[in-house]
Amino acid sequence: MTTVLTQEQRDWLRLTMIPGVGSTSFIRLLARFHTPGEVLRASRAGLREVVGPALSDRIAEYGDAVDLDGQERLMEQYGVSLVTLEDPAYPSRLAEIYDPPLALFVRGELYSSDEACIAVVGTRRASPYGLRMAEKFGRELAARGITVVSGMAIGIDSAGHRGALETGGRTIAVLGNGVDIAYPPQNAELMEQITRHGCVISQFPMGVKPAKGHFPYRNRIISGMTLGTLVVEAPPDSGALITARNAAEQGREVFAVPGQIGVRNSEGPHSLIREGAKLVETVEDIVLELDLPATCRQAPREEIQTTLSACTTTDPSVESRRDARTTTGPTTDSRRDARTTKSAPSPAGPPRDGCTTMELDILSVLSPNGSFVDEIAAACRIPVSEALSSLTLLELKGLVRQFSGKRFAPA
Repeated sequence: MTTVLTQEQRDWLRLTMIPGVGSTSFIRLLARFHTPGEVLRASRAGLREVVGPALSDRIAEYGDAVDLDGQERLMEQYGVSLVTLEDPAYPSRLAEIYDPPLALFVRGELYSSDEACIAVVGTRRASPYGLRMAEKFGRELAARGITVVSGMAIGIDSAGHRGALETGGRTIAVLGNGVDIAYPPQNAELMEQITRHGCVISQFPMGVKPAKGHFPYRNRIISGMTLGTLVVEAPPDSGALITARNAAEQGREVFAVPGQIGVRNSEGPHSLIREGAKLVETVEDIVLELDLPATCRQAPREEIQTTLSACTTTDPSVESRRDARTTTGPTTDSRRDARTTKSAPSPAGPPRDGCTTMELDILSVLSPNGSFVDEIAAACRIPVSEALSSLTLLELKGLVRQFSGKRFAPA
């Protein structure tokens, strides 16, 4: 990948790398001078009228001292792109927070589909239980086409990333240093995997080393760009709780996985639950709480196939999910596969004699955890009104049960 910055991007980068220039002052400067280039060419007197003498002097003095050529060389070496606040590729949710990063360094590919994303965070000193839970939620979120976002720290963060990678899904790591530096060093291989199946991003320029003061900025990005933050194991002093409280302040959802009573790593999630975070036991608790696209609410393929077997469980095991690691989420093909397996043995329940072909089609695609009407209509290729009418009749026949939110499952 060849990285070539436009002149406007170079001006953005130069201005953002000047100490003291934050988003508030940057926006005020743009309101007056229209482009970063005009800001850099403005007189000190003109700058003082907008941002005062101290910052105007700094802009004049540091503007030419920024090593843009060095940044561009490193960006080209590592295949990094620059996404500015006005770039259409900039995460829209992140742009809404107070004082968003002016620019992001992106190593890998940032897709528009990554807007449907959830943060999975927690302690570095995770228990085996916590690691299993983080991996499980990372895997099951990614299986629904939801991008998993975390900070690539050891422990819960890494487990969440790995869970998403196991199922072939998307994951994003947000760093507190330049994206050319693997931190912690033992996650260098994980970082390479993430760049191939998502991206690594940072607001810090190339070559910037990790520092304690950087991680609050990283945490604001993690919470700010996501629909919600899931906390899996965190002691009271964990940075994951800072991320969760950032999420609440930013108007995002906060989720917490409960743990064993009396264990320090359980204290953080339990305190969040007391403060109003949603207690989470399954991925459905997250999916149903959020306004996600229908493709994300659709159960993965192996859950659909569960309805076509004699198994009556309503919570597919982690082991069954491992068999679907190459599935990135529900697709038209997966829906078609579900329809062509109608001849499989029916689950135990009321007899289906007298059902129409359409009703049998609907029964074949229902998830045991509940399917939304629009998902059912799309899978059966029928109008929503016809799907709803048939579901009502199936409910009267005792073959279907309805949950809140117009979700339907086999009876």
